Amino acid sequence: MELPRLEPLYQKYRDQGFAVIAIDGMADTDRATKFIAEKGLTYPCLENGEGEGDVVGGTFGVGSYPTSYLVDGQGRVLFVHVGFSEGDEKHLEEEIQKVLAL
Repeated sequence: MELPRLEPLYQKYRDQGFAVIAIDGMADTDRATKFIAEKGLTYPCLENGEGEGDVVGGTFGVGSYPTSYLVDGQGRVLFVHVGFSEGDEKHLEEEIQKVLAL
C-alpha cells in the first residue's frame, strides 16, 4: 500500500519543495476519508471524476493504480512509476533527491 509509505517522504522533503497529491480512482468519499484518518495522511488527497471528469485518465493517461509521477517546478514529468511494492519507496526517494537537486 503506497499512500502510507509516501507520508514519511513527504514529511522529510516537504520543506525542500516536495509535495504529494494523492488521487483516488474509486471515488468513494466515505472509504477514502476513513483511510486517510486511519493512516494519518497529511498531504492532499483528492478524488478522480468519472466519464468526462476523469482527469487522471484523460490528462495523464493513467490506466492503473497506483501510478506515481515526479514533476518539477516547471511542470515537466521527470519520473513515472506504475504499481507499488514493499521497498519501492527507497527507489522513489532516490528519484526525489535527484529532482530536488535540479
